[in-house]
Amino acid sequence: MKSSLRNFLINIYGYSFFNKLLLLTPVYAVFMQRNGISDMQLSILFILLSVGTFCTQIPVTWITNKFGPKKAIILGQFLEGCGFLLWLLYPTFWGFALGMFMWGTMNAFFNVAFEGMIYDELRARHHHNMYARVLGRRYNIQAAGSALSAFGSLLMFVGYEWITIASLGALAISMFFIARIDLRSRNNGRVKKTRKVHFITLFKTGYRICRTTPCIFLMLLLSQIVANCAYLDDYLSPIGVELGLPVAFVGIVQFLILGCMILGQTFAYKFTKIKDWILYASVCAGGALFILFSLHYSIAGIWALGAAYVLFSGINILLYSRFQDFLPSTYRSVILSLYSIADNVVYILVCLLMGFGGTLGSWRYSVLMLGGLLVCAGLWAILFVGNKCAIGQNPNIRVLKTKHPTGSDIV
Repeated sequence: MKSSLRNFLINIYGYSFFNKLLLLTPVYAVFMQRNGISDMQLSILFILLSVGTFCTQIPVTWITNKFGPKKAIILGQFLEGCGFLLWLLYPTFWGFALGMFMWGTMNAFFNVAFEGMIYDELRARHHHNMYARVLGRRYNIQAAGSALSAFGSLLMFVGYEWITIASLGALAISMFFIARIDLRSRNNGRVKKTRKVHFITLFKTGYRICRTTPCIFLMLLLSQIVANCAYLDDYLSPIGVELGLPVAFVGIVQFLILGCMILGQTFAYKFTKIKDWILYASVCAGGALFILFSLHYSIAGIWALGAAYVLFSGINILLYSRFQDFLPSTYRSVILSLYSIADNVVYILVCLLMGFGGTLGSWRYSVLMLGGLLVCAGLWAILFVGNKCAIGQNPNIRVLKTKHPTGSDIV
């Protein structure tokens, strides 16, 4: 059993690292703008990335349920690689737009298939109690891959083509690790008879589950607000330029922030039993740090942003872990699909808010507004969520007789 668990985790961590080892990350926006993409068009492309994830949730859920998580994840990686190649071959707005949509589709496979597979496989191996620790380590490994990718801007002298090829190679290696996983859960990757996924039925099922177990909805809502309002990763490069850094060194900001993320993620599992009010108060503290950074908007003030990332990287793990604890395995893919849809809806709203702040003359106004929203979210959780979803509570899901979105009856 230990050997099986070790091999499973090695493959999970290997996939997580190479999936993030994309040297394109710090340079693709620069490449797009060099090919005539305006600032507004770049914002639209960011939104299309999220729209791609949102719009493909239903077919992604169907594919995952029918063919299993391994094949679903590999298909997502293949689509992402095709999108990157499309940018290189057709560097126009519509080529970039289609590539972004395909990247978003990969994110949909990741959210539904990969996230659900980790929890279910740990439970099948009787180690679901270590999920928070595995999640933290996985986030750290992803951050390490992203940190190395931050130096992609230093390799622009070799040409964008070679950076793209290196990124495609990393995706191929990530697919290799996924292919090596030996599934133990009941959803073991065998092809199953699965009917068409119905969008309306999916939401009806999700609504009934959330109504029966309110903590699923409360943790989903809070984790979405925190994860997206505290996510400035896509804007770190323009923020760095606005702070006065040369374009060639904007990757330094990403590198420093990723270091802060690793610090928070490393020790998050030690606080899995933290009292609810302390967790929610930490959300307020992180929002206050965002506000402080906006008020001291300079290179010297980056420490406040880094401290906020330390807090939020740990908070995100704790909130998401609690959210997963309340999900029954039967409904996991359904709720995770809805979670991914909500994630992209909130992200689009955050992008619009960031764009609105930018039109006021500086990204600092965007950070200020996000900080205020985070403080309000923490206060809402303290006042209205309280200890309703405390650690140790068992999900109280009554027997539901409904149509599963895949078409079959489930209880």
